[in-house]
Order: sequence, then C-alpha cells, then structure tokens
Amino acid sequence: MHQQRLPPPTQSSKKRARLSTKQRRIRQLEKDAARRTFNGNGMNDSLPPLPVTQHSNVDGNDHAEEDDGAGFDTLFGHPYGALPYGNIHFASPPSSSSDVSADDRQPSSPSPSSWHPDKVRRDGLGPNLRQLNDEQLINILSFVDGPSLASGICCASKFLYVAGHHEELWRDLVLRRWGEVGFTVRDPHDTTEESGSSMQQKGATGCWKDIYAWNHQSLDDCTKRTTIKRHSPISIQGIYSDIFFRSWLCRSFALQPSWLSTHTVSSIPHSEMTTERFYKEYEQTNTPVLIKGASKTWPAVQKWTRDYLLSVASEKRFRATSGAAPLPAQFSLSDYLNYCDSSTEEAPLYLFDRTFATKCPQLLHDFDESLKSSCGWWDGDTAEFGHDLFGVLGEERRPDYQWLIVGPKRTPSERYAL
Repeated sequence: MHQQRLPPPTQSSKKRARLSTKQRRIRQLEKDAARRTFNGNGMNDSLPPLPVTQHSNVDGNDHAEEDDGAGFDTLFGHPYGALPYGNIHFASPPSSSSDVSADDRQPSSPSPSSWHPDKVRRDGLGPNLRQLNDEQLINILSFVDGPSLASGICCASKFLYVAGHHEELWRDLVLRRWGEVGFTVRDPHDTTEESGSSMQQKGATGCWKDIYAWNHQSLDDCTKRTTIKRHSPISIQGIYSDIFFRSWLCRSFALQPSWLSTHTVSSIPHSEMTTERFYKEYEQTNTPVLIKGASKTWPAVQKWTRDYLLSVASEKRFRATSGAAPLPAQFSLSDYLNYCDSSTEEAPLYLFDRTFATKCPQLLHDFDESLKSSCGWWDGDTAEFGHDLFGVLGEERRPDYQWLIVGPKRTPSERYAL
C-alpha cells in the first residue's frame, strides 16, 4: 500500500499562513487594548456586550470570529474599515514589497524608515489638508455639493473616500435641499427595481447617500431613476479616526435590556388614581409618578399597525426632527416608514408633529375619547378637581399639547402620542 505524499507548501501558501498568523496577533492586541480601555472607563459585569459583527479573513471570506463574550470584535467591524485612533500604535510597515497590495504600490516603494503609520491619511490629504484634524475636514466638506462630493471628493483618495461617506454630510445635503418640500425614500424591501443590488446584497446598507441619489434624479425620468444602485461600502485598511469611528460605535452599541426596564419613579395603576390623589400626593409635592395600564383599552393600541397607519395616513406629510439634524424635514408616512426600515445612522430623525390631529383626525379619534374615559382626572371639563389652566387661554392661544411622536431605534421614543 503506497502512501500518497502531499505536495510541499508553495511560497504563496507560506505567505498566506504568515499573514494570517500576523493578522490574528494584531487582532488580539487590538482586542486587549480595547478591553483595557473599556475597563478603565468603569466597565463592570452588568454592562452589555457589544454586538458581534462579521470580519473578512485574509482570503476575503466573511466569517463570524469566535469571541470571549465581551463583544470586542464589534469594535473592528466599521463598514469603511475605520478604527479608533489609538490603534495606530499597532500599525506596522509592510515587511516587503510583496506584502503591499497593487493599489498601494508606488513608483518608488518607501523604505521602512520613511514609512508612516498614518500613511493612508497623509498621502490621501496631501501636505496641506493633513494639517487639519478630522472634525475640521468634515466641516469643510459640508460646503461641498452632492455631485462634487460623490464624483470628486470620494474618488480622490482612500481617506477622502471614507471621509466623503460620513453619514451626517449626506443627511445635511438632503435636508437642506428637500427638507421643506419633502423627499421620497425607496422601499428597502423592494427588489424588483434592480438585480444583484438589493438591500440583501453583501455590504449594502440604507444611508442618506442613497436618499440623495434617488431624489437627485428627475422625477420625470423614471427609467434612469430605477437604475440607481444602492451604496455598498468598501472597507479601507489603515484608517484611524475617532470622528469616523465614534458615530458608528454609538449606533452599533448593544443596550442591555435591563437598562430599559429599570425604573426609579414610583408607579400606580390607573384604576387607583383619582384627581384628588394626584393633586395632593404628586402635584402639590412636585413628585413624579408613572401611571400604568391606562392605554390598554384604547382602540389605538389594537388598530395602530403598519398597514392601518398607511391606510389612513400614507400620503399625509408630518414633521420630523432630530437633536443632531440641522433642519427639520417633511415626510409622508409611507416614506418615513421606509426610512425607518433602512436607517443606520447614530441619531435618526423621528416624527414630532403638533398638527397631526388636523392632518389626520382619525388618529386622534383612535385614543382621545378613550383617554378621557380611562383617565377621567385628566379631563378638565368633567373631573371634580380638573384644573386645565391652559384652557383659560382658549384653543387659539393655548400652547400645543397634542403631539404625534414616531421613531425607530436610537430615537427618543417609539410610537406614541401626547
């Protein structure tokens, strides 16, 4: 019986193994550094893990790395490859010209003594712009129009590609151009418009650049408009920036469910609350209280599904805002729900509309009368101790007191009305 001999390892296989070992060592150093930083900022066992994301190995294949439960792999899953600036201390020069990708090769390869760990930024910005910090650079790019940003800035260098795709830049461009008149948002679940570039495509995300591109095309040119492909980020190695990394980390951080279920304010069932009790125990003493269970019988609780809301207010326009956005925006409800489905930004816009009862009276009818029934002590006209002082001003002069607030994750609230 003859034993089959395996062929000796080739030079390329040795190189891949060497790179894989080196990459694993660097990744472990990065995780250790992140863990030390996290511990130094008050980490304890009750803090939540960061969500685990997928990475690309040296062969270009995606895989979910094994993690120790602390979730630090997510710190290195930025869609454009950005890392916190402190990781620059782990950057190392290429060992030889063969380790440098074709895109990075220069006519004359730099010697190890002339190599700089922030090479991508230095070469990408040149001797003048690289004197600016990243926040100053973003401020300058905020004065660039959309076509120039997409076809000029983002194509100038690797670093400007990442900087030019900063989500807030494209959000502000959309709001300044179409915020007051309204804009459309493509349905992220619709895959009939294009082949191979749906939201399920590898790397595809919903972003403000997609919204800008979709609305930039003339509404009359539907054929040209439906050929627009959704943006798919390209990960760039060697990007070290706290500015680019922070906003992504804030929108990716996993909140511990217990954080949202912990209350330090006293609560009371609505059936036990009376106007007199509220007035004496809470209003006079200026004590906060959480009244529970009052909305269980409201029709809105059962009726306000996505299909129902679209049936009564699909094309109604509502005002949306955000603490991070420079301007408010006008959304139709259908466009806003599409926006919620595809939003990936740190602080998404949320509907905050004081005139919803005029625009869509049905929404108010779904809870107004039931509110007065289950919480009679709020009805100034019928409650024994009712004292609606704003009612003295009359409906024309009293402050706004009815609001529709709708928002996805990472906004101040989910769907409810005040």
